[in-house]
Amino acid sequence: MRHKNRFALLAISPLALLVSTHAALAQSINETVELEEIIVTATRQSQSIIKVPVSVSALSSEAMDSRGIRDFSDIVRQTPGVTIERSNTTSNISVRGVNSAVGAATTGIYIDDIPIQIRQLGYGGGNAYPVVFDLERVEVLRGPQGTLFGAGSMGGTVRFITQQPSFSGLKVYSRGELSSTQHGSANGELGLSLTGPVVDDKLALAASAYYRRDGGFVDRISSFTGKVVDENANRTDSYVGRLAASWRASDRVKITPSFYYQDLKTNDSPETWERYSNYGDSVFRNANQVQESGRDKFYLPAVNVSVDFDGVELIAVGSYFDRRQEFVQDYTTFDQTLFTGVNHLPYLPEQQAPANFVVAQKNWTGEVRLQSDEPTGHWQWVVGGFFAHAEQTSIQQVVDPYLPVYLFGQRRPVPGYSVYDQNAVSTDEQVAAFGQLTYNITDQLSAIAGLRYSHTKFKIQDIAQGFVVGPLVDDRGRQSENPITPKVGLNYQATPDTLLYASASRGFRVGGYNPQVGTQCGAELNSIGYPNGRPTNYDSDSVWSKELGVKSRFAGLGSIQASVYQIDWKNIQQAVGLNSCGFQFTSNLGKARSRGFDVQVEVRPVEGLSLQAEVGYTDAQFLETVRGGPTAAAPLVSSGDRVQGAPWTVSLHGQYDFDVTSTLPAYVRTDFDYRSKQTKLPPYLNPANGAIDTDLTLPPAMSVWSARIGARPGDFDVSVFVNNILDKSTWTRRERASNPNEFFRREVIRPRTFGVTVGYRY
Repeated sequence: MRHKNRFALLAISPLALLVSTHAALAQSINETVELEEIIVTATRQSQSIIKVPVSVSALSSEAMDSRGIRDFSDIVRQTPGVTIERSNTTSNISVRGVNSAVGAATTGIYIDDIPIQIRQLGYGGGNAYPVVFDLERVEVLRGPQGTLFGAGSMGGTVRFITQQPSFSGLKVYSRGELSSTQHGSANGELGLSLTGPVVDDKLALAASAYYRRDGGFVDRISSFTGKVVDENANRTDSYVGRLAASWRASDRVKITPSFYYQDLKTNDSPETWERYSNYGDSVFRNANQVQESGRDKFYLPAVNVSVDFDGVELIAVGSYFDRRQEFVQDYTTFDQTLFTGVNHLPYLPEQQAPANFVVAQKNWTGEVRLQSDEPTGHWQWVVGGFFAHAEQTSIQQVVDPYLPVYLFGQRRPVPGYSVYDQNAVSTDEQVAAFGQLTYNITDQLSAIAGLRYSHTKFKIQDIAQGFVVGPLVDDRGRQSENPITPKVGLNYQATPDTLLYASASRGFRVGGYNPQVGTQCGAELNSIGYPNGRPTNYDSDSVWSKELGVKSRFAGLGSIQASVYQIDWKNIQQAVGLNSCGFQFTSNLGKARSRGFDVQVEVRPVEGLSLQAEVGYTDAQFLETVRGGPTAAAPLVSSGDRVQGAPWTVSLHGQYDFDVTSTLPAYVRTDFDYRSKQTKLPPYLNPANGAIDTDLTLPPAMSVWSARIGARPGDFDVSVFVNNILDKSTWTRRERASNPNEFFRREVIRPRTFGVTVGYRY
């Protein structure tokens, strides 16, 4: 009963905030200020964000520039209810407490209408995220989007909307930046985007090119001499190019082919070693024996065809996504401590154990949909079909010539000695039919009903050999499912500027197959209740989400978007680590419930002053105690364990525009982002679950404060900025590389950075 009352208070608080904010605004100001109208396509149709009955955050290109957003992590920091855990090789997004680092994705990642998210097959690789340049906007949809976006959007969907060719005249956008990271090296970028008509009303082009260098601030040293091997080693280079053309074949038909290219190169890992770093004095070091370099490259050709049928629009989209991610990780100390149990640095200066990874995607997707184009009619609807064929390869090769020396007493290293050699190739196929209908019962009340039916097939071949596997293993598995993901809702347009909505929707994630683990894992498998070995298959998991929301504008003075939700998650796909042998498998670990709210407020109390706040709260916990089997020494999950992720997310923004002279407008702004510490333990840290790495702790609270001052002479925008003003070296991830005998490593946020940005829009 106590939990119900607490959630009731959470549900009421955004509505109370709406009323109080409305009253305060009405008392404080009489004049009206023009607010930016943000148009989104969260429902596959263009609508004002204030009219869309979905919890969505949207950032325009101008907003991202003003906030200094340069990559996807910056977007996440300023989106309520969303967190991300990222390394140089992986990423794990949590939306309203729904996240998982194994299996198929829980969050859909889209470039325009094209899904590019990845399935986790091995021990590395993560989603590709477009670099933040030449984007019209970014939309973050919270809550399951299974009806319109399908499997992989169980927690939510992130859409990167690119700049489209313009028929209305030449448009130019350019941005250059130079900055210096304190305790590190310089950063810089240069980008140019052009779009405009080539043949009036017939052909238009959009083209862009972009380069960015993010300088490093972590030095790689020798653990034997203490000398720096590579100063500011964790530098990265980003190359992006895009070309699109729109051809109006007739008054009703428009064809838009496009090509997107992105190449990210990382010189070394951003991880720091605690034993060699001094975080209070901003000394960041690692002592890897191997340079952990990486490259992540993709290209995306696509074509979009739209046909106007007088009130009905036909849209067909086809694409091919080809991505290859290569990276190296240092397994020198990992291997040594795993197989000897001794926490010791490498025995010899030349000792190395590189782990080479390749993660590749080849995705073919196609979608055809018919949708109404009459927003004022009694019916608004969309129906369509979707097809996807995704081939994925995960290769891991661990070579340790010195393992026979320290484990078997051999006098000399054995060149090319294979510890683990894995090659997994999978295919995900999906065919789906979907539809969503909105019926306007009255001028103010409307109802939504949607349904998606999918047929999914998954198959995998995993070939493994090496010291930890034994003789070559050729393991194959498959799975097929037919999920149905419905959605229903009611919308009440209380006034032209105030929308109330209630919805219930289902999200779904396909299951998969667990390849065989190493022969040395038998004892631990037996201790956790799997005497016959790892489970071969894991099932799909799904969520039901119920949401209440309100969106309102206040006579041009400000706006508010608020929602409360409860998400019930069952058959959760989670990783089960086998620490004694360095493997893991995926299992369905019971049920969880996530409750919370998110609020987005914009206020313009006086002319020139704009204030925004985004606040999110999530409480996601497991509801069942789950054991691997009756012989298990401890449960895998205990009731009350938390799903990992920061409970509170807060972002605050302020900008004041003023005139230096009658022809020189200027501005000052500041941005503050906060992520709270998670104080209650997830399953892998709970001693009741047999957690052996009890020294491992969750990330502390994180706060990032930045400021910018600039002027806009003509079409230019020139500004100076400082990011991470307080120069906090807060760590975002701390681990022992899955080995409880190894020392700690941290990833920290970028130190204080000063710079100047020059933008141009015409």
